[in-house]
Amino acid sequence: MNESSTQVVRPDSSSHWYQVSDSGIKSFHHVPYAGKRGASGETRRTTLGDARKIGAFPSVTNVLGILHKDFLEAYKINQAILAALTLPRIQDESEDSFARRVVTDSKEHAASAARLGSRLHEVGAGLLVGSSDGLPLEGEIVEGRNLSEVAKPLENLLKTINPTGLKTDAEFSEFYVSHPMGFAGTCDGFLWLDPSCPIIASKLIEAGYVGCIDAARSPIVAMGDIKSRGANSKTAPIYETDLLQLSAYLHAIPTTPNLGFNVNIHNTPVANILVNTHPNAGKDGVWDAEIVIHKREDIERAWEAFQNLFKVWCWLKEYDPSSSK
Repeated sequence: MNESSTQVVRPDSSSHWYQVSDSGIKSFHHVPYAGKRGASGETRRTTLGDARKIGAFPSVTNVLGILHKDFLEAYKINQAILAALTLPRIQDESEDSFARRVVTDSKEHAASAARLGSRLHEVGAGLLVGSSDGLPLEGEIVEGRNLSEVAKPLENLLKTINPTGLKTDAEFSEFYVSHPMGFAGTCDGFLWLDPSCPIIASKLIEAGYVGCIDAARSPIVAMGDIKSRGANSKTAPIYETDLLQLSAYLHAIPTTPNLGFNVNIHNTPVANILVNTHPNAGKDGVWDAEIVIHKREDIERAWEAFQNLFKVWCWLKEYDPSSSK
């Protein structure tokens, strides 16, 4: 194999950035190309160098990117091995060209899952705000799957946990948050939980939010994040990054300029709303959709960890966004 083929796999440099000022937050995910390409409106992904010039804040997921994720790395290796074993060789194809095709093919499964997951996210957001925008079209097929069928467990779950008639205000769905430490992000949104629902009441109590439940079982505002997971298991998988991400968003809400809504960070439940995209979802005990209300103590510990992680990120990147603002 020639020397160039050793470079077929390169680090993923994609990341999101935000411009934060006293007047608000703007996304800074792309910048114009220099020269003629920029003049014609073409853009490229923002780099750390671009961010330094204007003091942009990294996204929460950008910060979490420095973590080694065993489950993700194992998945990538498995996909690469499968691609190398199953991808047909082209006659007279060089090893370098084949290696590059293997890399491209190995990423397609994840890309397909991401496209389906993104569409399900749109469906969930539409259901929370009570809008038809983003809801499945009749007969809509995404990545070979009937979207209405895949999204049905998510729809049923949201109907179960949401108090009748209460929807998320549009401005608190997919909204930006920032923290003066120097990070920002896009929070999926606030949602209403119905503590008169036995499932929700049990989960709130178990998570340490019994004080949120009053005698009248009044609706409770929680902070939520919608994710799709393809898991052939009895229970929905939760990763440490879920807790880290939600803890960062929660603590950024009170410090976000002009948000117009405040929360008690010590008494606001945070939850993941999960939908299973595995073909076996809902069969033989395999989970299909689930709400996971994280324990208050776990969120507090995750916040402590995230602050330390952010300091490591700043050290690795040699960039402190808070001093650039």
